[in-house]
Amino acid sequence: MLNKLYSLCMPRSGGASDSSETPVHRYPSTIERGLTDCAPPNVGTVYDALLYRLGQEPDKTTMGRRRVLGISERTHPGSSGDEGSGKKWSYFRLSDYEWMTYREIAQLTREMGAGLAHIAGGLAGARVAIYAPTSREWTLCMLSCYSQAMEVVTAYDTLGDEGVVHAMNEAEACVAFVKADQMPVLDRIGSRLRTVKAIVYYSDFYGMPKAAEAALERVRGRFQVLEIAELRQIGQQHPRDLHVAGHGDTALVMYTSGTTGPPKGVLVAHGGLLSICGAIHELVPECIDYEADRVLSYLPLSHVLAFFVETYCLYSGIRIGYGTPRTLTEDNVEGCLGDLRALQPAVMLGVPQVWNTMRASILRQVVRRPWAVQQIFHGAVELKTWLTYYGLPTGLLDRVVFRQTRQGTGGHLKIAITGGAQVNRHVQKFIAATICPMIHGYGLSEASGLVSVQVPGDVTLGNIGPPVPSVEIKLVDVPENGYFARDGRGEIWVRGPSVFQGYLNNSAMTQEVLTKDGWLKTGDIGEWTPLGQLAIVDRKKNLVKLAHGEYIALEALESAYSNSKYVSNICVCADARMTRPCAIVNMDSASIAHWAAEAGIAYGSADELAANPDFVGLVYDDLAAAARQNNLHTQELLASICIDPELWTPENGMLTAASKLRRADIQKHNKKRLQDMYAHM
Repeated sequence: MLNKLYSLCMPRSGGASDSSETPVHRYPSTIERGLTDCAPPNVGTVYDALLYRLGQEPDKTTMGRRRVLGISERTHPGSSGDEGSGKKWSYFRLSDYEWMTYREIAQLTREMGAGLAHIAGGLAGARVAIYAPTSREWTLCMLSCYSQAMEVVTAYDTLGDEGVVHAMNEAEACVAFVKADQMPVLDRIGSRLRTVKAIVYYSDFYGMPKAAEAALERVRGRFQVLEIAELRQIGQQHPRDLHVAGHGDTALVMYTSGTTGPPKGVLVAHGGLLSICGAIHELVPECIDYEADRVLSYLPLSHVLAFFVETYCLYSGIRIGYGTPRTLTEDNVEGCLGDLRALQPAVMLGVPQVWNTMRASILRQVVRRPWAVQQIFHGAVELKTWLTYYGLPTGLLDRVVFRQTRQGTGGHLKIAITGGAQVNRHVQKFIAATICPMIHGYGLSEASGLVSVQVPGDVTLGNIGPPVPSVEIKLVDVPENGYFARDGRGEIWVRGPSVFQGYLNNSAMTQEVLTKDGWLKTGDIGEWTPLGQLAIVDRKKNLVKLAHGEYIALEALESAYSNSKYVSNICVCADARMTRPCAIVNMDSASIAHWAAEAGIAYGSADELAANPDFVGLVYDDLAAAARQNNLHTQELLASICIDPELWTPENGMLTAASKLRRADIQKHNKKRLQDMYAHM
């Protein structure tokens, strides 16, 4: 492993001492044969991926979901102990997973596709906006569109009224597919939708709320409204032959969750997605049991990470089981297992916030044990990391020390995949030791979701692996930020079959990021490791110059400080007036209650505790320890912190739907706390 090169330089591709760019790197197998542009054997569209698996295993099951058998509500007491002062919380009783065969999926999507084509006037390339959370129905609608060469417009179910109006109008969607409880949104914005003719809806996890029932009647007065079963009936009454798009045709108009400004419509081709599937298929077969393994789908399918993974699963035959963030564990279910333990997945995707939360949950359990047991646990993490690095067996540690942590995720996880942002290397090491190997990937919508990923078996930390077989990468000078190719650093440029076609109706912005010879400028700063892996160093737009002229990278610091056990999320703040940054630390109320009890600090409310100097000092000291652990420089050390006890989520506008920080909104929400903190810096 120590002598393996994960990527190689293309001959005669630059990199001289005076060059403004590094040599072009590729995955070793593609140096001679060229980049991967489809999935074998020559599968080039998403619906062809389904048809390929249908031809191989028509009666194999996939796309499992759980039905809600009952919902109960309980009121949790507030911090004062008064039952009436707490919040109501829903608990779900769920069925076991229920599955569909590929034969059933093909039949259903062919009929639904015929129904969609009928109500859209039979126009090839007509667009259907899917405005719904991740579910089996989401995927069935997507496949139905592709059975008739229709394009899918993705809109996060947390996008908000203005974002939804912008996406549907700019993409000229003619049909909107929604979950029933989003009818009030369509009721509010319906008069502003210029091209939508019909609404197709489904009732799933929560059924049809009363507010949605009332809104549904008003929506019926403006649009043709169909329940999903009615759409299928129309397709049965007006059957059509399959009409599958071409390799180069648009599959997705994917509206990215920008942190500022209106969302942009990224045009992703079928061929781009299937080139990613072909690349994955070259990297993972040795560690996947395609007959038995399962993947848990709970991240937003409107995000490219979840979408391309699900496409690969449909193509390769890995079973997909759907879950929700609320029901992953037993915290919000009763009389049944959470999704993780019920499905027992072999592969799980997550953004860094998921892994930070999982690590914090494990640590909360560890600190309740005797001091000697805590030392054994942490020593076992270090020992397993060392053994794994040198390829030595770790079965005894897994059975004795980490059995309980592994069982919490179902006990069958082989690979944890993290993406969406940079995960802290210490968090990656912790998850790899206590649960399963974690591989770090890097991608963006403009590259069909995947640019580089650690190869299974690569146990190094702090990198995002080599270029996947569908792309080539070079690093280009960013002189204004002090990054030069001669030092092996620069902006990451990507080229290959998976690079996008451009932004919808925005040629100026397309030209800003896409060169004439096909290079995508990612805006991320990277460097090459000695083994040919890529590491993320910075992001061009998140560099801040401090008062003494030194630059700091906000996202890199947030990744480092996320190693603190107290951090659910963190927003580092700095400007040119400051000599050191400060930070807003986000902690959920359960974490606050636990750590306050551990420290013996009494409090009456979460807001009160967040301002308690003893508690703030406790958190600050742990952040300082995280800084030392990550070898941060003096100008990167936090001068002060404040604590926001309201958990940041996409629903309250503090995070994007991809769980990235909305800095301006977070700072506006914490304006008073920031002012108090600045006054004492």
